Amino acid sequence: MFYCNPLIVYEKIILGLYSYDDCGEILKGEEGQVGVGTLIVFIAMVLVAAIAAAVLINTSDLLQRTAQSVGKQAVLQTSSGVDIKTIEGHVTTISNVNYVDFINFTVKLRPGSDGLDLGNTTIHYIDDSSDAILTCNISSSGSQTISDPSNVSWSTTFVVTWINDDDTSLKTSGNGNPVLNSRIDIAKVYLNVSAIRGDNGIREDKEAKIRIIPPLGVTTSVSVYIPISISGKTRVSLS
Repeated sequence: MFYCNPLIVYEKIILGLYSYDDCGEILKGEEGQVGVGTLIVFIAMVLVAAIAAAVLINTSDLLQRTAQSVGKQAVLQTSSGVDIKTIEGHVTTISNVNYVDFINFTVKLRPGSDGLDLGNTTIHYIDDSSDAILTCNISSSGSQTISDPSNVSWSTTFVVTWINDDDTSLKTSGNGNPVLNSRIDIAKVYLNVSAIRGDNGIREDKEAKIRIIPPLGVTTSVSVYIPISISGKTRVSLS
């Protein structure tokens, strides 16, 4: 029986010496050209497979990172925002008629929120005669009180003061955007309803709507109802 040693065959394929006489009729050709061609094809297939594998790995990594980024954005869109804790109105009386001329409300981060920049937040105020979009007055915000209300453009802006802040993210003193970045932080937002409306304010038994729109996250909406009688009061709860 004729025996063909595979190690010898492999060696001769590499050297281009494999021929008919070395191993029966398996391969033919005086110089083993068919064997060399097969080897070249095999090497090419290995290289193509390696390149394809590298492309698949890189694509998989890119898709994974993209999915993580999209997932994080989705979480922020659905969880970030503020909760309104209290709402209060300042009462003024003009010609025996009672009005609420200022509204303030305290806000905290919603559970699960990743932080919220009040300086880039807008407020949509609506009542029976007004519809206004307000932005934060940065230079007048970030203190415990409003030092000079006369310098605020109340018809188009609101002011943020701080009640509780554990890391000075709200204590900007007009030098930066006030930011809620922990569950401990509590801020107070002031709206001048009289300036927004261009009159004395909201009368008794009237309603207004306030929408807090963060740069990223969920809009917080609240309806504010002025009681039927606020006579004799300087402040009234609107919660």
